[in-house]
Amino acid sequence: MPPGVLRRVTGIEAARGIADIEDVIISIPLGEILVPVPEGNKYLGFIFASGDAPESVEAALRAAHDELEFTIEPG
Repeated sequence: MPPGVLRRVTGIEAARGIADIEDVIISIPLGEILVPVPEGNKYLGFIFASGDAPESVEAALRAAHDELEFTIEPG
C-alpha cells in the first residue's frame, strides 16, 4: 500500500462490541499521512482481546478487524 492520508474510520464501536474484545484504538489522527511499515514508524492502531482459548481470541481479533473500514486518500 502506498502512503496516504487517513480520512475516516468506521466500525470501531461494532468492533468493540464483539465478545472477548477489550478495546480498539486508532493511534493515527484523521488527516495524518500514513506510511506503511517498514518505511513508516507508526501503526494505524491496535485491537486488544482476551479470552479462555487462543482460538477464540484469534477469532475475535479477526472479527473485530473485519468490522473496521478505513478511508485512505492517496497522498
